[in-house]
Amino acid sequence: MKKILAVILAVVMMCGVVMAQDVQNLGTKAGDKSMNFTFNGLGTFGIGATGPQGGVGLSYFLGSNAAVRAGLQVMSSSSTVPANPGTGQTGTDGSKSSFTLALSADYLMYMQGATSRVRPYMGAGFSFAMTSSESKNAVIAPTVQATTKGVGAGTTLGLMGIAGAEFYLYPELSLSAEYTLTLFSMNSPADVEISSGSTTVTTKQTSSTQILGFGTAGAAIHIYF
Repeated sequence: MKKILAVILAVVMMCGVVMAQDVQNLGTKAGDKSMNFTFNGLGTFGIGATGPQGGVGLSYFLGSNAAVRAGLQVMSSSSTVPANPGTGQTGTDGSKSSFTLALSADYLMYMQGATSRVRPYMGAGFSFAMTSSESKNAVIAPTVQATTKGVGAGTTLGLMGIAGAEFYLYPELSLSAEYTLTLFSMNSPADVEISSGSTTVTTKQTSSTQILGFGTAGAAIHIYF
């Protein structure tokens, strides 16, 4: 029994030494880089009910407490519109789909937290996104099918304030939670083109501008190399 307790005590002490060494080795310096995998909330990354959404980014440290970060976002969604034909009728299901490609660039300033494993940070970021969409109405014979699609791609420009904290599990791996506040946003949606048979009608959409507004919150995994 004494031997077992001695072994357990030795393992605990070794784990404590390893953890202490990990804590001492935490931190960043100029030239460090990390791959960032972002989940639901940050820039609308995540897995949505209507399709895949995801984001990946890269951080480059200018010094121990400053970094620039770039991100790529891809969002795609699609759904089916049931025709539900009645008795004696035939129908063809419709569909809806959209695709968004977005780029972002951020500047972050890090602070030393209450423990060496936690580093709060603040910063500002810029984003640019392009979105296209298309939909086809469900058809119940002999109704003529109408197709709706965006002409070109709509664009969104955004300027955000950023606040978050990063928790280091190991020197090479960390988790972060982050909140972004919309400082300025300008949305220019694509024109809508409605085609029914040989007739096509194009409708211009209304652009909008927002100053200050609620942002998003989420989490990310960072792998340092």
